[in-house]
Amino acid sequence: MESETRDNSLTRSMGPIGATATVVAGTLGAGLFVTIGTASGTTGPSVILAVALTGVIAMAVAMNYSWMATIFPGAGGAYTLVSRTFRNRLAGFVVTWTKWLGYMAADAVLAIGFGNYLKVFYPSIDPALSGFALLTVLFLINLIGTKGYSTTQNVMFWLLIAAILVLVVPGLVHIDTANYRPFFTGGMSGLVASAVPLFYAFIGIEVAAQFSAEVKNPGRNLPLAMLGGTGILILLYMLTAVVIYGVVNDYTVLADSARPLATAANVFLGEYAVAVVAIGGLLATATSVHAVMAAGIKIPYAWSWDSLFPQWFSTVSKRFRTPHWSLLTLYAAACALTFWSGGLDRAIAIATFSYLIAYLAVSLAAGYIYLKRADMASRAAFQPGGWFYVPIVVAVLGSGAIISQAANWVALFSGDFAALSTLAIYIPWLAVGLVVFTLYWYLGKQRGIDVDAILDTIPGASKESAYPGER
Repeated sequence: MESETRDNSLTRSMGPIGATATVVAGTLGAGLFVTIGTASGTTGPSVILAVALTGVIAMAVAMNYSWMATIFPGAGGAYTLVSRTFRNRLAGFVVTWTKWLGYMAADAVLAIGFGNYLKVFYPSIDPALSGFALLTVLFLINLIGTKGYSTTQNVMFWLLIAAILVLVVPGLVHIDTANYRPFFTGGMSGLVASAVPLFYAFIGIEVAAQFSAEVKNPGRNLPLAMLGGTGILILLYMLTAVVIYGVVNDYTVLADSARPLATAANVFLGEYAVAVVAIGGLLATATSVHAVMAAGIKIPYAWSWDSLFPQWFSTVSKRFRTPHWSLLTLYAAACALTFWSGGLDRAIAIATFSYLIAYLAVSLAAGYIYLKRADMASRAAFQPGGWFYVPIVVAVLGSGAIISQAANWVALFSGDFAALSTLAIYIPWLAVGLVVFTLYWYLGKQRGIDVDAILDTIPGASKESAYPGER
């Protein structure tokens, strides 16, 4: 197996800032500029508390991912973590098949969002065309490798942070605490209901795990990026929520606004509010497209590494060590979806559902290793104590509860398929994936592929860098 994989490993060239920027910038796009405001419909200003509660779940997920990623520091994220934990390629494939579609759809949605923000300055521009232009530029940057990605992402990341601070910090002096009353407008049920869409604002916190084979010193930098990045997200979301609900005297205005940040910023920035929000939106969507594009190519790369997908998906360019065919496929699909966006809402819905399933699966895998596989746990860069039960339980219960809200299970089991939304697409697409898996499993069996030998490797990692914790 070593001879099959030594020429398509990836290069560890991403530093801690690039990995952290990937977590933060890959998540902010829609969460900050829409969800924080519109989620107040059921609970009012207590969205501030709901952000903190969902942040606790997100941090628990990040803790589990960061620990697992130091054990298996390879490309593919949840696919690699689950398949290597349970020594089962099917388990990892099922968890990540729909995420691949979600990455392509997310890139298209975010690219169109970039075009919509650009319309603030150029009203006649076609959002689809400008989104296509953004995808093309970022495709070329990603084509030259992780180093080019990291450099550009770092620059856009710091500009984005500056834009957000310019947007919300001036609002701190305009807060009127009377606007926080009444704090709870929908009781406990309303608070819980708001937590569901708010958790979507943290979708993507595991994106750095897709780059595990390319991060320098993964034992240190992966936990730093995932935990530090999630902490930055919580801080930014909390700060933004405190400001927008403190400066607007009627929370329903924010709940009903398509651009809640612009609505709030208009109170203290006046005529410049729209322009400031538009600049922030341009940076947020651009950095999110960049991170999603770079991360999305790693899932089929990992499948291909494990002989579950066409081999050209794990072929890397000799000069830049980039899985260029996988990148080209994602770019082409995202561009096509940009011009054919009728089904994107459904695609994004199943992407979100798939993220939650991945969070649950990885958290269960972390619990299994911690309790049952001391041999695997010994490879981790850090050894948690008994407190590690807390993030495992919080992540499993939290993601499980949100999954139950994201899917209409009652409709499924009652046979009322017309009432289904997410599952109506998720289940058929998963069925397609199982056909793909079965085909490549059969072809591999015919060729006599040694599955155990495959599972002894880490996708994207050379033999020397597969288990840094053992040296």
